[in-house]
Amino acid sequence: ANQFFYDGMTMQQPVPGTIAQGELPQDSEIALGMDAEGNFVAENPFPVDATLTARGENRYGIFCMPCHRANGDGQGIMHQYGGVPTRSLHEERLLTMPDGELYNVITNGVGLMPSYAYPISVEDRWAIVAYVRELQRQEQDQ
Repeated sequence: ANQFFYDGMTMQQPVPGTIAQGELPQDSEIALGMDAEGNFVAENPFPVDATLTARGENRYGIFCMPCHRANGDGQGIMHQYGGVPTRSLHEERLLTMPDGELYNVITNGVGLMPSYAYPISVEDRWAIVAYVRELQRQEQDQ
């Protein structure tokens, strides 16, 4: 017995709708960028349209541009003033990597790039992938 709680019980029931840590049901293609077999998905699972790409451009400007620069060449202010080696988004390896792998890099980070899972929502990470692909297309068209 516990007089502190309204029901007199020490152990309280979880709030309705609570999901235990590690038990969140998720679509792995969207949440992880991987199919059921653990392979990176080839293409963005969201419909890529002007709205998604514009959202990606906005988020890219906030989170990615300091390192990768507006055109994606990797010569942003972190490289210019801090000497941080930053990848160009136009490298052949990045041009050919599956969209799910690019999403995974944004989510978990790689090398000196930190994880952006906390500050950027799942949907916005996919929007950034759509925008990066647009940047890459623009560079190839030049």
